[in-house]
Amino acid sequence: MNDMLLTLVEQNLPPLPDTVIKLRDYIDEKGSKIEIKGVVDIISKDPLATANLLKTANSAYYGFSQEISTINQVIALLGIENVKNIVMADSLRSRIKINVSPYGLDTNLFIGNCAKEVDFISNWLNEEDRKLSQTLIPCAMLLRLGMILFSSVLIKSKKDEEFLKALQASDFQNIALIEQEFFGVDHISFLAYCFDLWKFDEILTQTVVYAINPHSAPPSIKKKAYALAITNRIFEPYEGGNDYNTNEALALVKEAAQQDVVFDEKNLIKHISNFSHNLPTNN
Repeated sequence: MNDMLLTLVEQNLPPLPDTVIKLRDYIDEKGSKIEIKGVVDIISKDPLATANLLKTANSAYYGFSQEISTINQVIALLGIENVKNIVMADSLRSRIKINVSPYGLDTNLFIGNCAKEVDFISNWLNEEDRKLSQTLIPCAMLLRLGMILFSSVLIKSKKDEEFLKALQASDFQNIALIEQEFFGVDHISFLAYCFDLWKFDEILTQTVVYAINPHSAPPSIKKKAYALAITNRIFEPYEGGNDYNTNEALALVKEAAQQDVVFDEKNLIKHISNFSHNLPTNN
């Protein structure tokens, strides 16, 4: 474990905007006594947060048939916790400069692939479990955040070439192992740490925690963790979209079924086919 590198990553975490902090703290403090008007008042005072929320709510991710024009409508359709998670995810994505060259990845292709991950979650799950899809979209929006933050610190500490050589030596076969050698943690587990630090919804945080080992997740989290694990396998950097990863994703569906967590396998296969042939590979 390289404690210095991990400390640098923690020190370089993007700060949350004041609006996001106020919204998060208001929701946490009010608990069951929360008022929709209070949430609307906080968000509406920030034109950028309002615009981003409405843009995301009207995107293909959610598939609403009519245009959403007010914050009240978004809350009515998605719920307060989902709105909080969307506002937080949007604010973080807009504050991060992306350069994933330490991973040997083309940054533009990487950004496009991140967008495809969100599209996939939306298109796949909207057909069989819309509520699950709505819960996971903010998580999918930030699924590779750890890679972005790790890359930034590797470049700043001039360890980017060393990291890339380690990946090349492993033939890009085990990204998590190399991340653990340099940072003591892989990028998915680090995302869970960030979600906890920023006080994302606890359900979302626990979903990421168990995405690596979804079979260990508690019953209330298990289907969410499996859905995220399946998406991670299909879109895994370097290997995303190949036959091996596709078969591993389908194996996760069968494993989930053994624990009474049911996904429509035919629906999943259909959506894998729609996305996998468009996934870029980088070496």
